Amino acid sequence: MVGLSLVILILVRIWICNTNEERRILAAAQREAQSERTRYIAAQAAHTNELGRNRREMAVERARLAATLRAERAKMQAEFDNTRAKELSEAFQTGAEMERAGVFKKRQQPVRGNLLTFPKKQPAAPEAERSREHGVGGP
Repeated sequence: MVGLSLVILILVRIWICNTNEERRILAAAQREAQSERTRYIAAQAAHTNELGRNRREMAVERARLAATLRAERAKMQAEFDNTRAKELSEAFQTGAEMERAGVFKKRQQPVRGNLLTFPKKQPAAPEAERSREHGVGGP
């Protein structure tokens, strides 16, 4: 009986302590976690590279736009300077012509026309006698 109990205890111990299946599951889970970690690091590196590329492209685009803006401003300034001189000379010529024509001379007050005058107040007409109502006294 003792031998049989000993054999049963040994079998139960082996059955309880057999961790081969759990070790296999653990190893598979660790491999999966490692591959997931590797994919995450690769995606993070790709994202960082993409951000760097976008920043470089934006810097180039900003520089191109700034150069275009400077060129357009210089062109507009030159055009303004050319047109400004022409406009100033035309304005001065117009002012001189207006001065010669007498537009700026002090103007005389216009002659007033004959105004119609209303007649003076007429003497008030005698007030009509008010009728008296029955039972009301008064002057």
